[in-house]
Amino acid sequence: MSIDPRLMERRRDVAEDRANRNIRRLVRFLAVVLVVAGGVWLIHSPWLSVSQVGVEGARQSDANATLAELGVVAGVPMYRIDSEAVAEVLSEDPWIDEVVVSKDWPNHVAVQIDERVPVAWALTSDGWSRRSLDGVAVPSQSEPNDRLAHIEMPELLSGGAVDSPLMLGALEFVEALEPDLQSGSIVTVFESELWATVGGFQVRLGRPVEMAEKARSLGALIGEDPAPGSVLILIAPTHPSVQAPTAEDPPEGTSDD
Repeated sequence: MSIDPRLMERRRDVAEDRANRNIRRLVRFLAVVLVVAGGVWLIHSPWLSVSQVGVEGARQSDANATLAELGVVAGVPMYRIDSEAVAEVLSEDPWIDEVVVSKDWPNHVAVQIDERVPVAWALTSDGWSRRSLDGVAVPSQSEPNDRLAHIEMPELLSGGAVDSPLMLGALEFVEALEPDLQSGSIVTVFESELWATVGGFQVRLGRPVEMAEKARSLGALIGEDPAPGSVLILIAPTHPSVQAPTAEDPPEGTSDD
């Protein structure tokens, strides 16, 4: 039995068309595989891997060691670095006040750090520690000395940070004092008010408000050479007054939070 030539031609056309479609599918599949493989190779390549980690502002903190522990080092693919997660871990260092971690594509990581600065030695229920302006305790390898002012509030419960208005007010006050008045200054609490010994004078500071203004007003008042033994009253910093030396001074070291 013979087959119609036209039917044979049709069958060949259908077979060739099917073969061409299969070849096109295979080519598309191979193209996708190549693109994916190329992308995987690219993101792991030296062009998109860390070549430099720039850290600015780290003087006291252990930022470089922390970055190494987190794998933020040369050779690591940039896509593996989670900037926010790295910044969150770095901010756990008590020295670090603010930190910004950014990826500068294709291969640089920038870390900008603002560190805390010790303002005073503070005595709380935990003992002595150096405190920054926001009340956070920063590490120290020494015992209290007179290079920084002292804040004595032994009845104040403490942890790594102190958010007591009295403590924060005292820190703001000593931070704003003129440098020659900071050394040897002592701030305490007496009958729920802040008192200080500055430049040999007893100073009544009152409530923990307008503390920077009180510090500046005190500097000007001491510059007028009040009589030795005077009590300087700065409850209202714009209207300071001087109490005669014969007045009874508050007991030193008394605290009441």
